[in-house]
Amino acid sequence: MTVENFVQRIKKSTHHRFIYHFTDEANFELIKEHGLLSKTEMRRREIWPPAPSGNQWSWDADDHKGVSNYVSLCLTMNHPMKFAALKEERISKPRYLGIQPEVLLRDGVLFSADIANKADVALRPLDEALAEIDEQVIYTRTDWRDPQVKARLDAAERYEILVPKRVPLGLISRVF
Repeated sequence: MTVENFVQRIKKSTHHRFIYHFTDEANFELIKEHGLLSKTEMRRREIWPPAPSGNQWSWDADDHKGVSNYVSLCLTMNHPMKFAALKEERISKPRYLGIQPEVLLRDGVLFSADIANKADVALRPLDEALAEIDEQVIYTRTDWRDPQVKARLDAAERYEILVPKRVPLGLISRVF
């Protein structure tokens, strides 16, 4: 499968027709002005969101792992980091932004099969990692009550798509 085929697969899905980014509503004004920016780009522009979803530990891990120059996206609207940010009260009004799947066609997009800033998790170019993505559990109807299927879904919800520097506002289509 190619990235182009994967984009078409997402667009035809009855379950997830977007790539997603979670944030707090308090960050919408900055997003409307700049799009979604990587931490490196926010630092360069000397702006920071009023309700960042990360904490100092995660920012340090991002810097150490080399993912600070990427915008983190996910394939479902159930990323475990959203729940951690909400539980730790870093965000209070979480929302998902629906990003057009064409964002995957941008140069330098990476894939992580788990939380990207974890030390033992590989970051790979998306086109090389497509075979690792459990498309069936994300994009087709499966029985999530089945413990094996649920375990696959839980793993897929941890996937991260890393887009270099910025996701332009024009690729953000919906707010959930």
